[in-house]
Amino acid sequence: MRFLRLTVICCLVLIYSSCKKDSAVNLTPSFYFVNGDTTASTFNNNLVLFGSSDSAVVNVYLSSTYLLSKNVDVTVAADADAVTAYNASHGTNFQPMPSSAYSFPATVSATINSIYDTIPVIIFKHALNAGTNYMLPINITNAGGVDITLGPSIIYLHTISNKLSGIYTSTIIKTMYNGDASDNNISSIDTLTVTKGLIPDGSNKSELDYADLGSNGWKYILSFFTDVPGGPPIFTVGINDVITSSVQSGSFKILSSSYDPITNDIYIKSSYKNTSGNERIIEESLTLQ
Repeated sequence: MRFLRLTVICCLVLIYSSCKKDSAVNLTPSFYFVNGDTTASTFNNNLVLFGSSDSAVVNVYLSSTYLLSKNVDVTVAADADAVTAYNASHGTNFQPMPSSAYSFPATVSATINSIYDTIPVIIFKHALNAGTNYMLPINITNAGGVDITLGPSIIYLHTISNKLSGIYTSTIIKTMYNGDASDNNISSIDTLTVTKGLIPDGSNKSELDYADLGSNGWKYILSFFTDVPGGPPIFTVGINDVITSSVQSGSFKILSSSYDPITNDIYIKSSYKNTSGNERIIEESLTLQ
Protein backbone atom coordinates (compact mmCIF):
# COMPACT_ATOMS: atom_id res chain seq x y z
CA MET A 1 0.00 0.00 0.00
CA ARG A 2 2.84 2.35 0.87
CA PHE A 3 4.54 1.48 -2.42
CA LEU A 4 1.34 2.30 -4.37
CA ARG A 5 0.96 5.64 -2.59
CA LEU A 6 4.60 6.52 -3.34
CA THR A 7 4.11 5.58 -7.01
CA VAL A 8 1.04 7.86 -7.30
CA ILE A 9 2.91 10.78 -5.71
CA CYS A 10 5.85 10.36 -8.08
CA CYS A 11 3.50 10.32 -11.08
CA LEU A 12 1.82 13.51 -9.92
CA VAL A 13 5.18 15.23 -9.47
CA LEU A 14 6.25 14.18 -13.00
CA ILE A 15 2.96 15.43 -14.51
CA TYR A 16 3.24 18.77 -12.64
CA SER A 17 6.87 19.22 -13.71
CA SER A 18 5.95 18.49 -17.32
CA CYS A 19 3.11 21.05 -17.27
CA LYS A 20 5.38 23.69 -15.75
CA LYS A 21 7.93 23.06 -18.48
CA ASP A 22 5.37 23.26 -21.28
CA SER A 23 3.65 26.41 -19.95
CA ALA A 24 6.64 28.47 -18.89
CA VAL A 25 5.67 32.04 -17.99
CA ASN A 26 7.25 34.76 -20.10
CA LEU A 27 8.81 37.18 -17.61
CA THR A 28 10.23 39.51 -20.27
CA PRO A 29 9.43 43.12 -19.27
CA SER A 30 7.45 45.24 -21.70
CA PHE A 31 6.63 48.95 -21.37
CA TYR A 32 3.10 50.37 -21.52
CA PHE A 33 0.99 53.27 -20.23
CA VAL A 34 -1.09 52.26 -17.21
CA ASN A 35 -3.87 54.60 -18.36
CA GLY A 36 -3.45 53.89 -22.09
CA ASP A 37 -5.61 52.19 -24.81
CA THR A 38 -8.88 53.18 -26.53
CA THR A 39 -11.52 51.33 -24.52
CA ALA A 40 -14.40 53.66 -23.72
CA SER A 41 -13.79 53.87 -19.97
CA THR A 42 -10.05 54.48 -20.32
CA PHE A 43 -10.55 57.02 -23.11
CA ASN A 44 -13.09 58.97 -21.06
CA ASN A 45 -10.70 59.02 -18.09
CA ASN A 46 -8.15 60.77 -20.32
CA LEU A 47 -10.41 63.76 -20.95
CA VAL A 48 -8.59 66.95 -19.94
CA LEU A 49 -10.62 69.31 -17.73
CA PHE A 50 -9.51 72.82 -16.78
CA GLY A 51 -10.09 74.76 -13.61
CA SER A 52 -9.97 78.55 -13.52
CA SER A 53 -6.23 78.63 -14.31
CA ASP A 54 -4.78 78.57 -17.83
CA SER A 55 -3.12 75.18 -17.46
CA ALA A 56 -4.05 71.64 -16.48
CA VAL A 57 -1.60 68.93 -15.44
CA VAL A 58 -2.34 65.34 -16.43
CA ASN A 59 -0.15 62.61 -14.99
CA VAL A 60 0.62 59.81 -17.45
CA TYR A 61 1.90 56.61 -15.82
CA LEU A 62 4.60 54.55 -17.52
CA SER A 63 5.19 51.02 -16.29
CA SER A 64 6.62 47.66 -17.37
CA THR A 65 4.99 44.25 -17.08
CA TYR A 66 7.92 42.93 -15.00
CA LEU A 67 10.85 44.46 -13.13
CA LEU A 68 13.74 45.53 -15.31
CA SER A 69 17.15 43.86 -15.24
CA LYS A 70 18.86 47.18 -15.96
CA ASN A 71 18.12 50.90 -15.94
CA VAL A 72 16.86 52.24 -19.28
CA ASP A 73 15.82 55.57 -20.80
CA VAL A 74 12.35 55.48 -22.35
CA THR A 75 11.45 58.01 -25.05
CA VAL A 76 7.91 59.28 -25.55
CA ALA A 77 6.56 61.66 -28.20
CA ALA A 78 3.38 63.22 -29.55
CA ASP A 79 1.92 61.25 -32.46
CA ALA A 80 -0.17 63.48 -34.75
CA ASP A 81 -0.79 60.62 -37.21
CA ALA A 82 -2.65 58.74 -34.47
CA VAL A 83 -5.32 61.46 -34.47
CA THR A 84 -6.20 60.70 -38.09
CA ALA A 85 -6.30 56.98 -37.38
CA TYR A 86 -8.48 57.46 -34.30
CA ASN A 87 -10.96 59.68 -36.16
CA ALA A 88 -11.22 57.14 -38.99
CA SER A 89 -11.91 54.29 -36.55
CA HIS A 90 -14.36 56.10 -34.28
CA GLY A 91 -16.11 58.63 -36.55
CA THR A 92 -14.86 61.60 -34.54
CA ASN A 93 -13.40 64.94 -35.59
CA PHE A 94 -10.55 65.63 -33.18
CA GLN A 95 -7.80 67.97 -34.32
CA PRO A 96 -4.12 67.44 -33.43
CA MET A 97 -3.25 69.56 -30.45
CA PRO A 98 -0.80 72.30 -31.48
CA SER A 99 2.70 71.90 -30.07
CA SER A 100 2.37 75.26 -28.29
CA ALA A 101 -0.50 73.84 -26.25
CA TYR A 102 1.40 71.19 -24.32
CA SER A 103 4.66 70.35 -22.61
CA PHE A 104 6.07 67.11 -21.24
CA PRO A 105 9.50 65.49 -20.78
CA ALA A 106 10.56 63.46 -23.82
CA THR A 107 12.68 60.99 -21.83
CA VAL A 108 11.96 59.03 -18.67
CA SER A 109 14.66 57.17 -16.75
CA ALA A 110 13.18 53.85 -15.63
CA THR A 111 15.19 51.98 -13.00
CA ILE A 112 15.31 48.39 -11.83
CA ASN A 113 13.39 49.48 -8.73
CA SER A 114 10.63 51.34 -10.60
CA ILE A 115 7.06 50.07 -10.31
CA TYR A 116 5.90 52.97 -12.47
CA ASP A 117 7.15 56.39 -13.50
CA THR A 118 5.07 59.56 -13.74
CA ILE A 119 5.14 61.81 -16.80
CA PRO A 120 3.51 65.18 -16.05
CA VAL A 121 1.81 66.56 -19.17
CA ILE A 122 0.90 70.27 -19.02
CA ILE A 123 -1.93 71.49 -21.29
CA PHE A 124 -2.35 75.24 -21.90
CA LYS A 125 -5.90 76.47 -22.40
CA HIS A 126 -4.93 79.73 -24.11
CA ALA A 127 -3.43 77.79 -27.03
CA LEU A 128 -6.69 75.94 -27.76
CA ASN A 129 -9.34 77.48 -29.98
CA ALA A 130 -12.91 77.56 -28.70
CA GLY A 131 -15.22 75.34 -30.70
CA THR A 132 -12.50 72.81 -31.54
CA ASN A 133 -12.01 69.38 -29.98
CA TYR A 134 -8.34 68.49 -29.65
CA MET A 135 -6.41 65.28 -29.18
CA LEU A 136 -2.87 64.70 -27.95
CA PRO A 137 -1.78 61.08 -28.51
CA ILE A 138 1.49 60.28 -26.72
CA ASN A 139 3.40 57.23 -27.90
CA ILE A 140 6.25 55.18 -26.43
CA THR A 141 8.75 55.41 -29.27
CA ASN A 142 11.86 53.78 -27.79
CA ALA A 143 12.43 51.72 -24.66
CA GLY A 144 16.20 51.22 -24.75
CA GLY A 145 15.97 47.69 -26.10
CA VAL A 146 13.10 46.62 -23.82
CA ASP A 147 9.86 45.46 -25.44
CA ILE A 148 6.89 47.82 -25.91
CA THR A 149 3.35 46.53 -25.45
CA LEU A 150 1.17 47.39 -28.43
CA GLY A 151 -2.18 49.04 -27.69
CA PRO A 152 -1.51 50.60 -24.29
CA SER A 153 1.80 52.00 -25.61
CA ILE A 154 -0.23 55.05 -26.71
CA ILE A 155 -2.44 57.31 -24.62
CA TYR A 156 -5.08 59.64 -26.07
CA LEU A 157 -5.37 62.85 -24.06
CA HIS A 158 -8.17 65.00 -25.45
CA THR A 159 -10.33 68.07 -24.87
CA ILE A 160 -13.95 68.79 -25.77
CA SER A 161 -14.98 72.40 -26.38
CA ASN A 162 -17.90 73.07 -24.07
CA LYS A 163 -18.34 76.00 -21.69
CA LEU A 164 -20.10 73.60 -19.31
CA SER A 165 -16.95 71.70 -18.39
CA GLY A 166 -14.20 71.90 -15.85
CA ILE A 167 -13.13 71.00 -12.33
CA TYR A 168 -15.43 72.49 -9.70
CA THR A 169 -15.61 72.87 -5.95
CA SER A 170 -19.16 72.13 -4.86
CA THR A 171 -20.62 73.32 -1.55
CA ILE A 172 -23.67 71.20 -0.75
CA ILE A 173 -26.43 71.76 1.78
CA LYS A 174 -28.73 68.77 2.29
CA THR A 175 -31.89 69.35 4.31
CA MET A 176 -33.53 66.06 5.24
CA TYR A 177 -37.19 66.04 6.28
CA ASN A 178 -39.46 63.54 7.93
CA GLY A 179 -42.40 63.56 5.55
CA ASP A 180 -43.12 66.69 3.50
CA ALA A 181 -40.89 69.76 3.67
CA SER A 182 -44.01 71.86 4.26
CA ASP A 183 -44.40 70.15 7.67
CA ASN A 184 -40.97 71.56 8.62
CA ASN A 185 -40.06 68.39 10.52
CA ILE A 186 -36.31 68.38 9.86
CA SER A 187 -34.36 65.24 10.67
CA SER A 188 -30.94 66.68 9.77
CA ILE A 189 -29.08 69.38 7.84
CA ASP A 190 -25.76 68.31 6.35
CA THR A 191 -23.17 70.56 4.75
CA LEU A 192 -20.23 69.21 2.77
CA THR A 193 -17.68 70.29 0.17
CA VAL A 194 -16.56 68.03 -2.66
CA THR A 195 -14.55 68.33 -5.87
CA LYS A 196 -16.40 67.42 -9.06
CA GLY A 197 -15.70 67.15 -12.76
CA LEU A 198 -18.27 68.69 -15.08
CA ILE A 199 -17.96 66.23 -17.96
CA PRO A 200 -18.97 67.44 -21.45
CA ASP A 201 -21.12 65.26 -23.68
CA GLY A 202 -20.83 67.09 -26.99
CA SER A 203 -20.70 70.87 -27.31
CA ASN A 204 -23.85 71.90 -25.42
CA LYS A 205 -24.53 69.19 -22.82
CA SER A 206 -22.65 67.93 -19.76
CA GLU A 207 -22.99 65.53 -16.85
CA LEU A 208 -22.38 66.41 -13.21
CA ASP A 209 -22.58 64.23 -10.11
CA TYR A 210 -25.72 64.93 -8.10
CA ALA A 211 -24.79 66.10 -4.59
CA ASP A 212 -22.64 63.33 -3.06
CA LEU A 213 -24.49 60.54 -4.87
CA GLY A 214 -22.44 60.39 -8.06
CA SER A 215 -21.01 57.01 -7.06
CA ASN A 216 -24.60 55.71 -7.06
CA GLY A 217 -25.01 56.84 -10.66
CA TRP A 218 -27.02 60.00 -9.85
CA LYS A 219 -26.26 62.69 -12.44
CA TYR A 220 -27.47 66.15 -13.37
CA ILE A 221 -27.75 66.80 -17.10
CA LEU A 222 -26.73 70.41 -17.75
CA SER A 223 -27.23 72.05 -21.13
CA PHE A 224 -27.80 75.21 -23.09
CA PHE A 225 -31.10 75.04 -24.92
CA THR A 226 -32.50 77.50 -27.45
CA ASP A 227 -36.28 77.31 -27.62
CA VAL A 228 -36.56 80.09 -30.21
CA PRO A 229 -34.63 79.82 -33.52
CA GLY A 230 -31.81 82.34 -33.36
CA GLY A 231 -32.63 83.16 -29.74
CA PRO A 232 -30.17 83.19 -26.83
CA PRO A 233 -29.27 79.84 -25.25
CA ILE A 234 -30.96 79.10 -21.94
CA PHE A 235 -29.21 77.23 -19.13
CA THR A 236 -31.23 74.14 -18.21
CA VAL A 237 -30.83 71.41 -15.60
CA GLY A 238 -32.23 67.91 -15.90
CA ILE A 239 -31.54 64.53 -14.34
CA ASN A 240 -30.65 61.08 -15.62
CA ASP A 241 -32.79 57.95 -15.52
CA VAL A 242 -31.00 56.60 -12.45
CA ILE A 243 -32.36 59.44 -10.31
CA THR A 244 -35.83 59.15 -11.83
CA SER A 245 -36.02 55.45 -10.99
CA SER A 246 -34.57 55.89 -7.48
CA VAL A 247 -37.02 58.45 -6.05
CA GLN A 248 -40.75 58.53 -5.47
CA SER A 249 -42.45 58.76 -8.85
CA GLY A 250 -42.91 62.33 -10.07
CA SER A 251 -41.40 63.87 -6.94
CA PHE A 252 -38.16 65.28 -8.34
CA LYS A 253 -38.15 69.04 -9.00
CA ILE A 254 -35.55 71.62 -9.98
CA LEU A 255 -36.54 74.52 -7.73
CA SER A 256 -33.93 77.01 -8.96
CA SER A 257 -30.81 77.09 -11.13
CA SER A 258 -28.37 79.62 -12.57
CA TYR A 259 -25.14 79.85 -14.52
CA ASP A 260 -22.80 82.87 -14.56
CA PRO A 261 -21.07 83.06 -17.96
CA ILE A 262 -18.37 85.38 -16.56
CA THR A 263 -17.28 83.39 -13.51
CA ASN A 264 -18.71 80.01 -14.62
CA ASP A 265 -20.36 79.68 -11.19
CA ILE A 266 -23.33 77.31 -11.07
CA TYR A 267 -26.18 77.15 -8.55
CA ILE A 268 -28.77 74.36 -8.40
CA LYS A 269 -31.54 73.80 -5.87
CA SER A 270 -33.66 70.68 -6.14
CA SER A 271 -36.04 68.54 -4.15
CA TYR A 272 -37.27 64.96 -4.20
CA LYS A 273 -38.91 62.36 -2.00
CA ASN A 274 -37.26 59.07 -1.31
CA THR A 275 -39.22 55.86 -1.67
CA SER A 276 -40.29 56.17 1.99
CA GLY A 277 -41.94 59.51 1.24
CA ASN A 278 -39.40 61.68 3.08
CA GLU A 279 -38.52 64.88 1.25
CA ARG A 280 -34.96 66.12 0.66
CA ILE A 281 -33.97 69.60 -0.49
CA ILE A 282 -30.49 69.87 -1.98
CA GLU A 283 -28.64 73.13 -2.68
CA GLU A 284 -25.37 73.15 -4.59
CA SER A 285 -23.08 76.10 -5.23
CA LEU A 286 -20.31 75.24 -7.68
CA THR A 287 -17.19 77.33 -8.26
CA LEU A 288 -14.58 76.65 -10.92
CA GLN A 289 -11.36 75.68 -9.15
